[in-house]
Amino acid sequence: MYYHAMKETGEVLYTHEEEAVRYLFTLTARLAAKNIILLDYLLEPKKCHLLLHGGTLTHFEDFTIKKVQLNDLLHLFSYLGSKGKSYPYSGLHECYFRSPCFCELGKVGFEVLPFSLKEVLAVKHDQR
Repeated sequence: MYYHAMKETGEVLYTHEEEAVRYLFTLTARLAAKNIILLDYLLEPKKCHLLLHGGTLTHFEDFTIKKVQLNDLLHLFSYLGSKGKSYPYSGLHECYFRSPCFCELGKVGFEVLPFSLKEVLAVKHDQR
């Protein structure tokens, strides 16, 4: 199953790189403990979007969780990619720059994505 998890807050989620990285490490560890795979993400100063894959997920911290159908998945990759061009904390950024690779999109050779990396990057760059 695929999910889009979103957290939107009036408070700033991070103020500097160290806080952002700590926040992302914490999220990925908590997701891994639930056997949920982070496919893509976008961490903005007051929002966090997560594109997830795994078993049943009805609640995750203070995120709003929505199921995503396979045919809507590429659209979400595109949406996160278009916004992620200006934020260093995104799956798109991980694909092109050195980073800790929090999501599977940034890890070359992992087979969990239902589409090829070429297809995902094409929609992120509006080339599809």
